Formats: sequence, C-alpha cells, structure tokens
Amino acid sequence: MKAVVLRGPGDLALLDVPEPSCPPGHAIVRMTHCGICGSDVRYLHGDNPWAKQTLGEKRPNPSNIILGHEATGVVERVAPDADPAWIGKRVALIAFGTCGECEYCRSGREQLCPNTQHLGHGAGWADSPYCYGGMAERVPILTNWLRELPDSVGNLEASVLDPLGVAVHGVGRTGVRAGQSLLVVGAGPVGVLAVPVARHRGAARVVVADLNDSALAVAQRMGAHSVLLATGGDLQARARDANGGRLYDAILDTVGAPLGLYLPLLERGGTMVTMTVRDTEEPFPTKLLAGERTLTSSCNFRFDEYEEAVRLLESGAVDPLPMITHRYPLTEALEAFRVAGNKDASGAVKVVLTGS
Repeated sequence: MKAVVLRGPGDLALLDVPEPSCPPGHAIVRMTHCGICGSDVRYLHGDNPWAKQTLGEKRPNPSNIILGHEATGVVERVAPDADPAWIGKRVALIAFGTCGECEYCRSGREQLCPNTQHLGHGAGWADSPYCYGGMAERVPILTNWLRELPDSVGNLEASVLDPLGVAVHGVGRTGVRAGQSLLVVGAGPVGVLAVPVARHRGAARVVVADLNDSALAVAQRMGAHSVLLATGGDLQARARDANGGRLYDAILDTVGAPLGLYLPLLERGGTMVTMTVRDTEEPFPTKLLAGERTLTSSCNFRFDEYEEAVRLLESGAVDPLPMITHRYPLTEALEAFRVAGNKDASGAVKVVLTGS
C-alpha cells in the first residue's frame, strides 16, 4: 500500500509498504482524509514536538514513521476477537492511547501520560518495522481508538477533530468564562478553532493576532470579533483598542510568541496559556505576573474533551470548512507538505490529504 514515510530528518517519501497486519483487538481502517498538522512539518525537520510539549524533553525520532494523526476513514476489517459491527462504519481515529496505570492516567490527566502510544508520532511503536500513522491507504488501530461519526458529520469535517480537541483543552486551560475576553495568538488550525470554542462557551470578545493576512481572514470566517496583524510597535495599543481599551481576561498563545509581548495585555486575575514551549531561555520581569496573573501551558487533550469536540461538530457550533484551505490526494503528499510548510506563500491554514 502507499504511505507517507518519514525515513529521517528531511527525508520524506511516498513509498509502497507492506499491508498492515490486524493483531488482536485491532481494526484496519481505509483512510479517507488525513490533515497535515504543524507537528508533522516539525517532525520532518527533525523535531519531536510531542516529547517537547508533553514531557519537556528532547528525544530523537525513530526511523520509518508513517506520519499523520488527524485521520478519518471507513473500517474495512477487524481482528477475530473484535466486534464485527465496526466493519463498514465511518470513523475518526483518536490519535493516542495511554497506559491507564500511571499517576496521570489514574487522576484523569491522561494527556500527560509518559507511556503514550501515538498514531503518526513515533511514540510507542518500538517493536514494529513502521510507526503507523494516518497518511497511508490503510491504518491498523485498536478498536478502542475508534470513534464512530454521527450522520451529520462528514469525514472531511471530522479530520479536524484532533486539533479541535486540542483547542477545547487549550481554551479550557485559559479559564475564560461567559462575558469575558480572549486574545488568541496565532491563526493556525488550533488558533482559528479556538475562536468558535470560546464563543460557544460564552466569551463576549475573541480577538486573533497573526502575521499573515490570509490566515486572519480565515479567523474572521471562523467567528473572530476582530483580528490584528501582529507587526509594528503599536501592537499592544491596537490589541487593547480591539477589546474596547481593556486588557484581556485570558490569552491563548498557539505559536510560542515572546512572553514579554503579550503578558502586558493580560488582566489581573487572568490566565495566559502557551501551547508551544521552546528550548531557549526567555527572561521577563516577574512584575508582569502581579495581580494574580497566571502563566501556564497546554498540551494534547483529555478523552472527554475529544467527545466535546465531536459534539461541537455535530451541533454545528463549529464549522471547520473555512479553515480547510487545501486538499491533495495521498499520491501528491510531498507537494501538500511543501504547501503546508510554506504558509506565508501558499496561504494555507489546514491542508488535508484524501484517500479512496
């Protein structure tokens, strides 16, 4: 079968690989759609964003990663011990499974589990010749990682469930409440999905800042009350103007912006959440945290938040189609990665690969 294989840093190829086996408890899913995440591009360049964002560690990647964790498809077959009722169902593939035994799993914080097996991320596939992921014609996956799709949610729309779950978790970490304001830094997929999530929770004002005009246009179509081009020395003044002259009750930074640039925009008692941590030191005056301001991080999602993401799509509270800017067949994956990795030139927000 055809699969997008990361053989090493900078070495991405569309290859013929052996058909996957179907071990006990597993299903084989025919991929219909798989989004290209920013983390896929970072894996291509030799980074390991899961280890960095979740564990705070720098880890090398294994070879032969079949990339892709934002996948949907149709179940073709199941192992003899699995429920045959899955066959023929349209499904989304939950991107990771956790051990269920560590202190994080036992306390309902499974998004922090250090023993994660991750679809398309290389984690947990030590005994396999390939680290399986969604960018392949067929995907082997445990049946308890499958989520049957509601009739009202198409496979294309459901391919954003993973970043939507991340947005649900991130917005939740900000603690933004009904009637409050939220500044979203970065108009990538998670940033623009955070807009309808926050509005559904009652946020009275959601403003998005980015360096790219085309991405900001997508943020507006996703429901942002106002957008800001994040250039120029007057950014902080313009950001306050966009919120009626007020500071923001919460800030969600999806890109790892300089802390000293956006922390001054946080209201007393507010929370700033960063979703992208870096190896480099970043000094800032701690007085920016005066008045019980909180600075914290966010990674992944809890499984109940994934279910919330499904409900948001099913109810129509989130319409992801404006953010899906480019689609390519699996056979054109290398071009799709070029477009996804050069968003300033291409105007891409979410690039989706399509299967059969």
